[in-house]
Amino acid sequence: MAEAALRAMDAVGMDAVGMDAVGTAPLREGLPVLPALRGVLPGGLRPGSPVGLAGRGAASLGLALVAGVSRHSGPDGAGGWCAVVGVPGFGVAAAAAMGAVPDRLLLVDDPGDRWPDVVAALTEAVDLILLDPADRPGGPAVRRLSALARRHGCVLALTGPHAHAWPAVRLSLRLEAVTWHGLADGHGRLTARQADVVAQDHGPARRTRLWFPAADGTVAPVAVPPLEAVVPGGDARVSAGAPAHRPVLLPPAPRPLLSEGA
Repeated sequence: MAEAALRAMDAVGMDAVGMDAVGTAPLREGLPVLPALRGVLPGGLRPGSPVGLAGRGAASLGLALVAGVSRHSGPDGAGGWCAVVGVPGFGVAAAAAMGAVPDRLLLVDDPGDRWPDVVAALTEAVDLILLDPADRPGGPAVRRLSALARRHGCVLALTGPHAHAWPAVRLSLRLEAVTWHGLADGHGRLTARQADVVAQDHGPARRTRLWFPAADGTVAPVAVPPLEAVVPGGDARVSAGAPAHRPVLLPPAPRPLLSEGA
């Protein structure tokens, strides 16, 4: 699998991306992100830098970063190239709902123990790599891949159990205060999620509350503060961001007729 992936990288780097993109283009000010994320990433993603995706919601954050780069990056804003390495469960349909362009995604589900070589080849051809390392990366691999990413302006978005072992990570993203919508009285279907997106780097943490995702799959600001409503039948209040339902008063059900001898 890794050998086939490396051959495919060579083809993509020369044909689909073009010679000017392979290590020769000047670094941009910042790789673009989805408009809803600009509050916590006002300058976009710093080219050549690693980003850590931590905790609950890391998978969704990876989808959103891929969506922003593949939709808005590249020459004339036509969209950049992204690679997803070692994440077999990556949701292409969910990323597309957030705005990703599937034709600009390279998927390497199982790079095996040669994942550092696959990533090294990809840094020359794509703008962002979403990477779940197959094992704990050693110091030489981290230094090599970090240097290549800096040279070519490729962002490494790190996820999974070994992401914390990347010592050069200066920016981390996580979701907090997650609230799901769609369930009522213990039944229904989850339709949307509100969450605080938190960006932490060398300064104070930046935070913004978003639909992540909204009911249509997009990432969008929460325009109206969540309502507080009294739960029918009690004094407890609905938790922040939870849907509020008006109580419906129904007429009393008729008493059943009993058969003779009952």
